[in-house]
Amino acid sequence: MKTTFFMVAGFLLIAGGGFFGLMKTIRNDVERQYSQASEEPLVDTAHLLSSLLEQDVRDGVIDVSGMREGFESAFRREFVAQIYQIRKTEIQTHVYVTNAEGIVIFDSEDGAREGEDYSQYNDVYLVRAGAYGKRASRTDPADSRTTVFYVAAPIYDRSSGEMAGTLTVSRPETAMAPFAEESRSLVLKASIITAVIVVVLGSSWAYWILLPVGRLTKEAGRIAAGRQASMPEMGIAEFRSLSIALENMRRELEGKHYVENYVQALTHELKSPLAAIRGAAELIDEKMPEPQRRRFLDNILTETSRSEDMVRRLVQLASIESQTSLRKVEKIDFAALVREELAELSSALETKRLQVRADGLDEIQMLEGDPLMLRIAVRNVLNNAIDFTPEGGNLGAILTSEEGNLILKVTDSGPGIPHYAEGRVFDRFYSLKNEVTGRKGSGIGLSFVRATMELHGGNAILKNREGGGAAMQLTFQLDT
Repeated sequence: MKTTFFMVAGFLLIAGGGFFGLMKTIRNDVERQYSQASEEPLVDTAHLLSSLLEQDVRDGVIDVSGMREGFESAFRREFVAQIYQIRKTEIQTHVYVTNAEGIVIFDSEDGAREGEDYSQYNDVYLVRAGAYGKRASRTDPADSRTTVFYVAAPIYDRSSGEMAGTLTVSRPETAMAPFAEESRSLVLKASIITAVIVVVLGSSWAYWILLPVGRLTKEAGRIAAGRQASMPEMGIAEFRSLSIALENMRRELEGKHYVENYVQALTHELKSPLAAIRGAAELIDEKMPEPQRRRFLDNILTETSRSEDMVRRLVQLASIESQTSLRKVEKIDFAALVREELAELSSALETKRLQVRADGLDEIQMLEGDPLMLRIAVRNVLNNAIDFTPEGGNLGAILTSEEGNLILKVTDSGPGIPHYAEGRVFDRFYSLKNEVTGRKGSGIGLSFVRATMELHGGNAILKNREGGGAAMQLTFQLDT
């Protein structure tokens, strides 16, 4: 798998795991925090009410009649309190009072506890012992949501200073549940939104950081395949240094391999014409009959021209293959360029009596590129089609514009491409025997065409046609 995927996946796994743990802790802690927050006002309420009730203590006896009337009046009261998103319509805080012995003498909830001994309940027991009295009890032991919190405060007889009883304020957990649920919901929503933002921004950031690696890998693959490549410029310092190092290495390696390959290829290709020239030169004699002598001289001239053409083509190919970008860019009427090349080759077309079909060459088709490079490439393509077309055959040059691409298709009516050579026709120095002339080409022309098209951001395809012959297609991407 790609490094980018591992980096992004690892980042998301680590960040997601930590974020999930944090959000889970926060959500679970919401209820506990609300319970703790509700205890503090219970303490205040208990001490306020107990202080008020101390005014009704006489000789150690607590008079709860006033408190009873007050609570009954409060519970009968109708009200609506909109606390943010929570609507409150009833009092959920209750009070019970015990005497000095811990017996309940007042219960605001339903009076059912009055007369019961609460002296051993923690809230009453701890207050009577002089400590902070509180407890939490469930009405249903199996359901934590039925928990009720109790906080007690002492009631003193102000005349004697003795403790006359206790007052306990209670509040069910369900009273805080709406607030806790709302907080949990808000935390969940915030968690989801934050997680999405983290995933999108984190993935985008990781992808942006690692994008240069993919670009460098792509260009390295092009170099390995022997194609035109140029290391892209990088913004990040480390990747910029790596790009420069790879570009320098590419130039060094290509320089060494280039010279080695060309020396070997040139040596191999020149063996045959040099041998023919030498053989002809050795056989020429002044006493040789003139027709035979003329034939040997013509052979020397032919092989010399072939060697010169090969050296010229090698120089052209070496020049273009050493480039990683176009050095000269002009706006060119590509249709006019193809017309001019056809005109230049008119004598070769007439000699072989070829029928030429030219379509789309009368309209202006502008293209940005190197005019000399494109002219040589088109000439090579046309020459290749002419060479492989038998006398009296057909040749086509069709220029079309399709979906933002400018396409030149050159067709011939020759023997086509053998199956074993279909994947190698653009390889440097690879050539096929021409069934028409009986000789092999230099194997340089189509390599030049491919290199030219790559520098112009296009591609070249040579394939067999249905019904016989071959078709070369040059595709240029037009600026939109």
